[in-house]
Amino acid sequence: MSEVELTEALTSANSQLQSLQARVSELERKTSANVVLPSTDLLSDRFLKRAFAVLGHYIVASLIIALPIYALLFIIFLTVGVSFQ
Repeated sequence: MSEVELTEALTSANSQLQSLQARVSELERKTSANVVLPSTDLLSDRFLKRAFAVLGHYIVASLIIALPIYALLFIIFLTVGVSFQ
C-alpha cells in the first residue's frame, strides 16, 4: 500500500470513528432520558391497567374538587338555618 492510500484509509477510518462516536453519544442521551420516567400504571402497555389508573386519578381529583365545595355549602346552609330533616 502506498502512503497516499494509507492516508486515505486513515482519514476514512477517522471519519467513521467520529460518526460512530456521535451515534453512541446520541443513543446514550436517549436511553438516559427514558430512565427519568416514573413507574406508574398510566404508562403501562396493558389497556386495563391504564384505564383503571385513569379512573382512579379521576375519582381522586373529583373528591379533591368536590369535598371542599360540599363542606362550604354545608357550612353556609347551617349558618342560614336550613333544616336537613
